Amino acid sequence: MDRHSRQIRLVDIGLAGQARIARAVVDVPGHGLAAVVAAKYLAGAGVAALRVEDAAARDAARSADGRVRVEALLARGAPMAPAPGPWHDEAARAVAGGALHALRALREALEVAS
Repeated sequence: MDRHSRQIRLVDIGLAGQARIARAVVDVPGHGLAAVVAAKYLAGAGVAALRVEDAAARDAARSADGRVRVEALLARGAPMAPAPGPWHDEAARAVAGGALHALRALREALEVAS
C-alpha cells in the first residue's frame, strides 16, 4: 500500500491533490516544539521540500520521511504563532500551533490551480 493512499482516497485530495502536495515547498519558521510538529506532519504528508529554521525540526523532518528535501531557513525573527483556543498548557499550545501551521500549508498547496 502506498504511503499516502489514505490521503489519496479522500475526495478533497485525490491523486491530483497528492501530486500538488508532492510539489509543494513549505517554510517552517520558528523554533521549538511547534516547528518540530509542523515539520514532521508536512514530511509525513509528502511535501517535496521543507525550509526549516530550527535544527531540531530539520532533524525531525528528515527522520519522518527520508524522501523529503530539508533545507535551512534563515531566521525570520517571528516565532510560529501559538494555536488559538483554550490551551492552558504551553506544550499543548505548541503542538496545536505546529499542527495548525502544517494544515494551513497543506491547504494552500491543495488550492493551487493544477
